[in-house]
Amino acid sequence: MTLVKTGTLTPAAGIALFERWTALWNGDFSDPEEFLAPDFRIRFGNAPDRAAETDDVHGPQGIVDLISAFRDATPGLRYAVEGTPAVDGGLGRVASCLYVTLPDGVQKSGIDLFEVVDGRIATVWSVTGLRRFAD
Repeated sequence: MTLVKTGTLTPAAGIALFERWTALWNGDFSDPEEFLAPDFRIRFGNAPDRAAETDDVHGPQGIVDLISAFRDATPGLRYAVEGTPAVDGGLGRVASCLYVTLPDGVQKSGIDLFEVVDGRIATVWSVTGLRRFAD
């Protein structure tokens, strides 16, 4: 299915979406409807035994519920953007490296790719590794 994108996604708007997405993962659950599309979906590159749990996430409230439960089960996580997100306004996509710091100080790297429709994140593809890659 091809999603219709209206308007042009600017670099500043794409970076702001990634910052808001990161804030969501850090526990800021305020107004997810402002930056997540009503039919929001996320695709994690996780283990098959967790696929059903994460593939069933739909809409802003669905991802808020998933992140809230995840943060309750693993308190003290801190997410950060690694570098500057890359924005392709023509395709309506934003990608960035990220890292998460666990309470014990261990860090993991990840990459998220967004599809943006009408100024809001419609789909996220997310992969997080078991360690942080350093330069």
